[in-house]
Amino acid sequence: MSLTYAGFSRRRALGLIAAAAAVPAIAGCQSVAPDTPGGSGAPAAAGFPVTIEHARGSTTIEAPPTKIVTVGFTDHEFFLALGVQPVGVRAWFGEEIDHTWPWIKPAWGDTKVTYIGTQDLQYEKIAELAPDVIVGLYAELEEDVYTRLSAIAPTVAEDADSAPYTTDRAVMFRNAAKIIGKAAEADRILVSLDERFATVRKDHPEFADQTAAVVDPGQQTFYAFGKDDPRGRFLSDLGYATPDEMNKIIGDKFGAEISPERVDVLDLDRLLLLADAETRTWLAGNKLYQGLAVAKEKRALEIPYYEEPFAGAAMAYNTPLSVPYALDNLVPQLAGS
Repeated sequence: MSLTYAGFSRRRALGLIAAAAAVPAIAGCQSVAPDTPGGSGAPAAAGFPVTIEHARGSTTIEAPPTKIVTVGFTDHEFFLALGVQPVGVRAWFGEEIDHTWPWIKPAWGDTKVTYIGTQDLQYEKIAELAPDVIVGLYAELEEDVYTRLSAIAPTVAEDADSAPYTTDRAVMFRNAAKIIGKAAEADRILVSLDERFATVRKDHPEFADQTAAVVDPGQQTFYAFGKDDPRGRFLSDLGYATPDEMNKIIGDKFGAEISPERVDVLDLDRLLLLADAETRTWLAGNKLYQGLAVAKEKRALEIPYYEEPFAGAAMAYNTPLSVPYALDNLVPQLAGS
């Protein structure tokens, strides 16, 4: 199964805390609205206005927003982790599944999720939602897209200091928290995440002696994710060493196709394959892959997107909601094989 958006397959474009998942979701994004809105002589809410610097300049938010639309593919999870439900979200894996992942379903509760596009944004639908702010942290908002969105509501684009789809999880989370005035809560959650990763590194020092990468063979070719992609960052957080030769091919992008002539760069200590049933059949008959030592010695781990326990998708999202779920499912597999 392959889903496409923005001209890329699911793997290329984004590729991409259990405690946070338990935070009660607040319908309609009503978490931090002040008794009296800011502006026009009204007292400003604490911490507002705030200005967010981003790849398209800067955006000032005068008061805590009550209606947020997220156009980044994972942005909604950053707000949900802070107890805020966006009124409109962009689909990544598909409108039938994005709100049903095990780590995110509790945060949505019984709310009917409103989607505002996958490959193409539905600008009229976004306008109908009358958002106070539009957020595109895990996105690549081209100038014309940013201009159209900004005509609807103040818009925050992706980080200016990162290549598209490579922004660090903490940077995106802190920007989301700043938008709604919950910086301290986000910092507490980030500390909790760091502690969980630190525990894994302490319990499994052997990870530091192994090179590892995430590869998606979902389009009958090998697509490797780089060290700055969320999947690559997840492995680094676990303590795995960076595969330098592979990352030379990828450069500063989030990932790249690996040609048959360079399939040798996949021969790492550990290989995490985002493989569902169809892909596993293809891998079983691929002589190039089967000839690699990592395959012969069974050091490759097949992690499905669309099959339970959905660990591949959890790692791809790499958000405060999905990380604990991914750790619970992947670390035992990595340690036991």
